[in-house]
Amino acid sequence: MITGEPRNDPHAPLAALVHQPSTGDAPDADAMRDVHMLEREVEYIVDDCFFTVGQVVGMRTTLDYEAVIWWRDHYRAKFLAAMTANGNTWREDRANVTGVAIMLAERAVRYSAGRRSIDREAAQRAAADVERYCKAHESRQARTLKRDTRDDAPARIAGYWCIYNPEP
Repeated sequence: MITGEPRNDPHAPLAALVHQPSTGDAPDADAMRDVHMLEREVEYIVDDCFFTVGQVVGMRTTLDYEAVIWWRDHYRAKFLAAMTANGNTWREDRANVTGVAIMLAERAVRYSAGRRSIDREAAQRAAADVERYCKAHESRQARTLKRDTRDDAPARIAGYWCIYNPEP
């Protein structure tokens, strides 16, 4: 497997969560403890989703390292943003999120047809499909429940984890 360039800072997005006082003092211990706990939770959740993806892909094809890294970074940031905004609802949402991971894997296998493996392009196309599905499903569900359908309303049905925008 060709791994490309080494990843020097796999946890860069978490550093932004720790408030750095303007005086240059170190962040307080409670904030660091919270960041470390959140980091462990996000890593567990991403690992659980990748376990699902691996089960679905199975022996049909392989995954390029760059595709795995892109998915991991992409969804890690989204999951972290969702958990920061909404708390850790993983236990309640696990079935929905892993269901979306199944769809992600199936789409990636489809986009890699005729190739040796699932490359980064196929991974990105699959992710875009899944995120469009989650947004469309949320809009339909919101209309059904006569909820707020604004674009910035959180998509809590079948995948708000994967469409939560990590940017403010």
